[in-house]
Order: sequence, then structure tokens, then C-alpha cells
Amino acid sequence: MKKHTSLNLPSTSRYSTFWLMLGAFLCYTGMYAVRKSFLAGQYAEVDFYGFDFKTILVISQVLGYMLSKFLGIKLVSEMKSEKRSQFLFGLVSFGLAMLLLFAFLPMNLKPIALFFNGLPLGIVFGLVFSYLEGRKNTELLAAALSATFIFSTGFVKSVGLWLMQLTGVGEFIMPFLTALLFFPVFLVSIKMLNKAQVRTPEDLELRSERVPMERKQRLDFLKKHGLVFLGLVVVYVLLTVVRDFRDNFMVEFWAELGAEGQPELITLTEIPVAIIVLIIAAVGFLIQDNKKAFKWGMYLCMSCCVTIVLVTWLFEAAVISPIWWMIINGIGLYLPYILFHCMIFERFLALLKFKGNVGFLFYTADALGYTGSVGVLLFKEFSNSQVTWVNFLGDLNQFAGIMMLLVCIITLGLLQRKTKLATELAINS
Repeated sequence: MKKHTSLNLPSTSRYSTFWLMLGAFLCYTGMYAVRKSFLAGQYAEVDFYGFDFKTILVISQVLGYMLSKFLGIKLVSEMKSEKRSQFLFGLVSFGLAMLLLFAFLPMNLKPIALFFNGLPLGIVFGLVFSYLEGRKNTELLAAALSATFIFSTGFVKSVGLWLMQLTGVGEFIMPFLTALLFFPVFLVSIKMLNKAQVRTPEDLELRSERVPMERKQRLDFLKKHGLVFLGLVVVYVLLTVVRDFRDNFMVEFWAELGAEGQPELITLTEIPVAIIVLIIAAVGFLIQDNKKAFKWGMYLCMSCCVTIVLVTWLFEAAVISPIWWMIINGIGLYLPYILFHCMIFERFLALLKFKGNVGFLFYTADALGYTGSVGVLLFKEFSNSQVTWVNFLGDLNQFAGIMMLLVCIITLGLLQRKTKLATELAINS
């Protein structure tokens, strides 16, 4: 009797899919431990020339992370596959070493250590995603990677808080120790990713071929598709600004909402966010038509824009509790953010049949996104604004939600016009 496997995939293919999903999740979780662990501290007792010390630390690291995104536009888009694992090991190891310096440097030099901690880490996502893109089940694979954005960032901070509460370690050595706990898992994950199979002929048929993009190819892409891409970038930048602010000051939000000393809340409230977002994002691989999948992703983004505005208004009117606000707000922010990683950029490149890689799209958008994030942090710290952390997040949600909705509508209109003209030219020719 002939044996069949689920989804009609051979066992080696199913094994490769699971291997890639798990490897990507563990790899980026290991990186997040190096990047996000310091956020578990509040550093409230440090007087740094009259400024909030944690905000200075966040700005310093994000500046380094932002710079790496600009470097990644060239580095990731041109990266050869045989060099990825070496770069992953070197980048994360350097970030870990900077956390050790952060623990022992004088107070006025600690922000410099975090700048250099963030400098290599922005490259990691593009290298990990390059293992996953251009496959028939990229959405499923990318959903596993994207799970780290929601679950792992909260888990890493919870581990940091538990370390301080249970062992009594200080706020400055805690980031290094937390990252060190995750580092062996990171090393194993690199080996897992390197066992990935090459893309199949079916992958190449359903998506576009993924190859390094030199400067000439990057300029050609912008010349042909730059206007629609600009709309996508604007939406992504706004998402990055709000999501990054929510993520960086989660401990402060919960302290302000009366839940200080409850580290489990940071993880527990993000679990339903992760489950709901990742299920929705992962099923995108069932839509084979690239144009339909792209539009589906954009329609979901628009729904989330309405959601974050509405739920913030309900929270400010005391209609819903802080817990429900954080959960629904998290879904409204993370779903479109992850759809950009799982589907929107991937399907945009596929429907255009452009021979290149998603790394260029990601890093152009990410570089500008983190530039916006730094701008918001600088405004919050140096504008002498007396707005609380929670109210500032609420204002960001409402402004960004309305702006993203408008830009999504305009972008879909531009793409529709572009595809219609292309179809007419093909018929006439």
C-alpha cells in the first residue's frame, strides 16, 4: 500500500520545513537576548546629566541598530549564501561582548557600549530571513521567525527580571548574564539553518528567483516600482515607530499601570498576541496567487489601523481594562508588522516577478523605520513633555493608525493602476 504524508509533502520536505522554522525561531531569540535583555532594568536611580538614563540607553542602542540597517541595505542584499553563518556568529558574539563592557564601564560610557551592542545586530534579521525567502511556504517559515518579535522579546525581559529577583544580580550585569543563557541555543540554531535544503523548482515557479542585488539592480527596482514601494515604506516606518516604543518601555507601561513587580505579565499578555497574529500570518501560504495574497495582507493592515485607534479610544474612556488594551493593541500593531515580514514584501517581489531578494526591501524600510524610532525617542526626552508613558503610547497609536490607513488606501490604488496599465500594454503588444 502506498503511504501518504500530510499536505502531500515528502517526509524530507516536511522535516526541512520544521527544521527551518525551529532554527529561525531559536536563532532570532538568541539575538533578542543580546539586544533586548537590558530593557528589563529601569535604571531609575541613575542621574545622567538630568536626563532619563534608560531613555539615553535606548536611544544609544537604537542609533547603532539604525546604522546597521543602512549598512544592511548593501551588505544583506549582496550577501553570498556560503558566508551567512560566519557573519551570524561574528555579529552576535560582538554584541554579547559589548554587554560585558556595559556591565563594567563607568556610567558615562555605558551608552557607548550599547551603541556598539546594537551596531552589528540589525544585520541578523536579513541573514536569517535569507534562509526562508522565495519558498512556497515562506509565510509559514517567516511566521516562526516573526514569533520572536512578540513572544521572545517579552520572554527575554522576563528572564532578566527573574534573574534580578531570584539571584540578586544587579541591573548592569543582568543583560550579559541573560544573553549568555541563550547563547548556546543560538549556536545550535546556526547549524540547524545550515541544514536547510536548497529551493525547489516549485519554489522558483511560485515565487521569483532570489539572487544577490548589486547597486545596479537596486536602482532598477526603485526606478520601476519606487512609488508603490514608497507607500509600503511609509506604513512600515509608522508601524516600527509605535511597535518599537511599546516594546522598549513595556516595563515602564506596566509599572505606570500599577503592575510593577509582576514580570510574568510581560510574557503572559504577549502569548495571546503571538498565537493570534502568527496563525493569521501563517495561513497566508495557502493563497498561491501572489496578487491576491498581497491584497489580503494590505486589507488586514487596514483593519488593524482601525482597531488600534478604536481600542485606544476605549481604553482612554475607561471602557476596557489595561490588560485588554495591551493585548488588543499588541495584535493591532504586530499583525501588520509581521505581515510585512511574512507576506507583503515577499509577495510584492513575487507578483512583480523581479529577480532579486527581500533583504533590500526590508533593510531600506527598516533603516527609515528606526530613524523614525530614534526621532520619537529624542522628541519624548528633549521636548520637556510631561505626557506619561502610557498617554504618549496612546497618542502614537491614534496618530499612526489614521496615517497608515490613508497611506494603505493610496498605495493599493497606485498598485491597481500600475497593474492595469501593465495588462493593457501586454494586450496591445
